[in-house]
Amino acid sequence: MACLLMLLFLAPDPTPQSQVPEVVQFLKDEKPDKALALLREIGTHKKNHEEAGDLIKLVRSSRPKRPPEVDEAIFLALRDIGSRKVTSKLIALFKHRTLKKDPRARAGICLALGGAADPRAVDALCDRMRDPDDHVIAAAIEASGAYRYAKESIRKELFETVLGVYVPTWNMKESINPDHKTQRQRAERKWEVVAKPSEKTLRLLSNTTQEDPPAWRRWWNKKKKAKWAEIEN
Repeated sequence: MACLLMLLFLAPDPTPQSQVPEVVQFLKDEKPDKALALLREIGTHKKNHEEAGDLIKLVRSSRPKRPPEVDEAIFLALRDIGSRKVTSKLIALFKHRTLKKDPRARAGICLALGGAADPRAVDALCDRMRDPDDHVIAAAIEASGAYRYAKESIRKELFETVLGVYVPTWNMKESINPDHKTQRQRAERKWEVVAKPSEKTLRLLSNTTQEDPPAWRRWWNKKKKAKWAEIEN
């Protein structure tokens, strides 16, 4: 009994105290480098729901003033923590009075949502794949790859939405119609941003690979109503 009590006494607390107040203090003291280093450490605290909640409160606040790279680090820490208990709060950030106007923040929210791969975030990620900013679209596509172990209906929904970005962008980029010059140039810029995350996510969701966008379209037309094998985690 004494040994058991000793082991319990020595065992580490499974939920360490939130270190987000220390991040806030570093920012108040104008020490962003220390704040960034601590945020990277916080990201290793898997499923620390309290800390995830504190990070949401920090990113919603305008105080203390933060450089953009700190907000990016906050979202990456949220991604790495992977707490589903803050999914609804993350989604709500898309409507935040200032964050909704910032493409970097919208992209960060998408990446953070990918960490937990919560089914409740699927609609929000699909919506962001229609964002006016290409980097937000790319972030939503990248986050969707985290759903490779989700049920078939979710994988198919995300796959189809990613394909709806990937193939039309490629088609316009390859267009030889002289009337499409402006649209083609726009598609070329978009392709540079979305192509790689699209290809990776399509592979992850389908557990297969194809050689180019037309081949992915043909594969989808053939397999969209078929039974997809589950991917083991």
